[in-house]
Amino acid sequence: MRIGFNGQALGGGARHGFATYLGNLLSSLRGRFEEQEFLSWSCRPGPSWRLPSQLWWDQIAVPWMALRQRVDLIHVPAFSGPVLRSAPLVMTVMDLLYTRHPDWLPSRRARWYWGQWIPLTARLASAVIAPSEATKRDLVTLGGIAPEKISVIPLAVDPLFLKNPARSEVEACRTRRGLTEPYILFVGSIDRRKDLGGLLRAYARLTERSKGVRLVLAGHLIEGRSPLRDDLEALGLAREVLLPGLIPDDELILLYAGASLFVYPSWWEGFGLPPLEAMAMGIPVITYRAASLPEVVGDAAILIEPPFGSDALADAMERVLRDDALRAQLIVRGRTRASTFSWERVADQTMAVYARCLGLTAEDRPRA
Repeated sequence: MRIGFNGQALGGGARHGFATYLGNLLSSLRGRFEEQEFLSWSCRPGPSWRLPSQLWWDQIAVPWMALRQRVDLIHVPAFSGPVLRSAPLVMTVMDLLYTRHPDWLPSRRARWYWGQWIPLTARLASAVIAPSEATKRDLVTLGGIAPEKISVIPLAVDPLFLKNPARSEVEACRTRRGLTEPYILFVGSIDRRKDLGGLLRAYARLTERSKGVRLVLAGHLIEGRSPLRDDLEALGLAREVLLPGLIPDDELILLYAGASLFVYPSWWEGFGLPPLEAMAMGIPVITYRAASLPEVVGDAAILIEPPFGSDALADAMERVLRDDALRAQLIVRGRTRASTFSWERVADQTMAVYARCLGLTAEDRPRA
């Protein structure tokens, strides 16, 4: 079996969900199915996203390489699938956020590509992989995709987050970042799907009751897609909140390990890896009961109920910071929960999707 991947997600060097997914999926597939061949095609990304070059890559370059290298199946783990192709197509769709909220994108072209074109090409695929039941529901109701074409395969944390860094390294990281006090951590893209305004208001209330706690918001701030800086100024928190931007994984692990609490106030996630990473690192987690997040954290985190008021979030943060028994319970539950997700399982279930698309019998399917 020869599988070709649109590997564009690995070409940019920046850490994001697509790259984590594809990198770990390829590594696990190659490790477990050594007799099969897995090809990854990538291109050097431009300084900014442009629709013509994206469509050229998706619709011309990828199917041409698939034809030239005679692959048995094409897997597109991100972006749109080729309409004209020489082999069956499997697409992974993390979410349909921009079909739900096209106004969250800045341009008409971006809204068309992410909100309309990707679901259309998914309808034309041989099979679709979703990371959660929440995404599957959207693929059916918003994307018009037949439910029998969709396989739900949850993600897992990168193995890097299963290690326990040395305490000296953690303290050195805190010193470099000026974090001499306990801190609450958020990790993720800073955009409109995150209720960071609510988190800032909750943090402001918390600091009125409990002094000496910092807030760290680690992630790429997409200018124009988040009112974060305005909220910081309005609440007078510009000096109390650290915005380190994107952080390399080797330092991000240390930042997780030094945190007293992880808070992930998101309105919509196709899966939501950061809460799972925090739980794997032994950090108590608070998140919202929204979209896929209850599927990810189970009973191992505190879930803030709709309508997600900042008072409820502030109360939950204070409870976790003050109640040692609750913290210990969340840490144990979190580690246990994170251990139930694995890339080996992702690889095995993905291979089963390939086999079905290729019409392989049970006897002919590759074995791990």
